[in-house]
Amino acid sequence: MNTQLQSSGTVVEGKSLAVHNLYNNYAAMLLGYIFEVVKNRSEAEQYLIDVFTDAQSQIDEFYKPGVNAFCRLQLMARKKLADIFVSIGECNIADSQHQQPFSGANKFIQQMNAQQQFVFCGLHWHGKTIGKVAAELNKSENDIRKILKECFTIIRNSK
Repeated sequence: MNTQLQSSGTVVEGKSLAVHNLYNNYAAMLLGYIFEVVKNRSEAEQYLIDVFTDAQSQIDEFYKPGVNAFCRLQLMARKKLADIFVSIGECNIADSQHQQPFSGANKFIQQMNAQQQFVFCGLHWHGKTIGKVAAELNKSENDIRKILKECFTIIRNSK
């Protein structure tokens, strides 16, 4: 499946046509993703409408080389769904000292140390880039990747 949008070499015939094409290619998959989070068809459809409404103002971003359109839509949906995820509010990444361990109900995050929690929550729930998290922690991007790998190992090995 080609997840990169192609333009015809000419100016796209308008934002609404571009969004329509984007919708035709990815709406079903994105609706499935959103439905798995909200568990309500009409609510999922409303979130889908919100995502594609926002996509219209960012449509040029979808046509840049190397952009994975579905991943971008999924990230937009994740940001819209941020209030649904219980762990987001409990992931206190605003703590600049990163000393406070997670005290929420997510059993996977509870098993991580404070630095792992900061990296995982920052990247996965808050949509930060590896570079941004690296700068916030004053570490290299490779160190952040290693910490993220540790997080996934914790999740994978948890029972």
